[in-house]
Amino acid sequence: MTRRRKIQILSLGAAAIAVLGGTTASGYALAGKYRADLEYTYRRALSDLGDCVSNMETMLQKAEYAGTARQINGISAKLMEESSGAKASLAALPLSSAELGNISRFIAQVGDYSLALATRVNSGETITDADYETLASMREYAGMFREELDSVQERFEDGSLSIGQTEIFLDNLEHESVPVFGDNFEEAANDFKDYPTLIYDGPFSDHIGQAAPKFLEGEPELLQGNAENSAAKFWGVSHDEITHVNDTEGNLPTYNFMLGDARLSVTKAGGYIASLINPRQIGAETLDYEAALAKAQEFFARRGITDLQASYYVINDGKCTINFAAVQDGVLLYPDLVKAAVALDNGEIVEYNSSGYLMNHTQRDVTPVISEEQARGSVSPRLTAEPGKLCVIPTSGKNEVLCYEFLCTAENGQHVLVYVNAVNGSEEQILLLMESDQGILTR
Repeated sequence: MTRRRKIQILSLGAAAIAVLGGTTASGYALAGKYRADLEYTYRRALSDLGDCVSNMETMLQKAEYAGTARQINGISAKLMEESSGAKASLAALPLSSAELGNISRFIAQVGDYSLALATRVNSGETITDADYETLASMREYAGMFREELDSVQERFEDGSLSIGQTEIFLDNLEHESVPVFGDNFEEAANDFKDYPTLIYDGPFSDHIGQAAPKFLEGEPELLQGNAENSAAKFWGVSHDEITHVNDTEGNLPTYNFMLGDARLSVTKAGGYIASLINPRQIGAETLDYEAALAKAQEFFARRGITDLQASYYVINDGKCTINFAAVQDGVLLYPDLVKAAVALDNGEIVEYNSSGYLMNHTQRDVTPVISEEQARGSVSPRLTAEPGKLCVIPTSGKNEVLCYEFLCTAENGQHVLVYVNAVNGSEEQILLLMESDQGILTR
């Protein structure tokens, strides 16, 4: 073999090795991408499963307190929806058919059982004590789902659980026993956990729901300079200390101003303060809820804001955020909310939002058709109701309804809010109260 031929062979060999090395590196990179994509898929599936299971637990608890066919039908529809979502999420996890058996059966039967209850109620039958026991048992197992899922999520987050371990980890959650739900319902549930979906600052707090701000109807548009004066007055500073920044359009057009890092919005129509955000660092807490409430009420009084009643609150990050609902003739108007966040170091108002009030406030007909006693008849006999009070609540269809609000206590001590239509006596809404030193929450 000639020297030239040897050089050609060595060159071809080196090139082949380089190509194979590049292909291997490319393969590793592609495998890494697939692994990352798969990891994301599993995380997303676990997160979605948690959302569904948490909602199932909440709706099952509400079902225990439902007193009318309409409410049972609504809860049943929601449970069917969450059951379908949970099954889809579960199918994306790396589990074999055998491993999915007990879990899938539990999820499917929650939806099926709720549908069967709704069908019976619509046929004129009543929910029996055995049915309530079944619902309670299902809720308990949904709660165990909820508790375990958090553990799985935490292990993904801290890196102690990855794709290769996921199947083994989930397999180890499989229960040995099979719970019995009534005569014909056998379920088994692996336990997963999810953070609860909470309306953290009070019922109906996020409902704005109108195409145009009712309170501002017919109000003239303010010039930017006049709005700047209103902002300065609200802040208690000179107008040359604040800066006009980009305006906001949409359903609630506003002029926006800055004072240092704080931002304040003034409605173009009428010149009302729509929002304030002061992101300052909050020091050590020296005030409790009662003191914060007094500071907020003092803040409103100085600015001539009246006819508001405090409802729900939450303490978080050194702030106490309080919801104030408008009042008309003693009737609470929940859609017409003003929120104020009080800094617990010195009582300063660091957040303010009146968009709910500006969008929804108007005079309503608040005359009930049925009596409080008649409305009380729609409350589940499994609840002990305190005297009711009239209120207006929003509906999911962006309408409103006049209701009696009953604060109730279940046999286990759980506090429940039941809203009964003050015109026709139907149950409109059920909310579960979660009370702690950090506030009053609902779900």
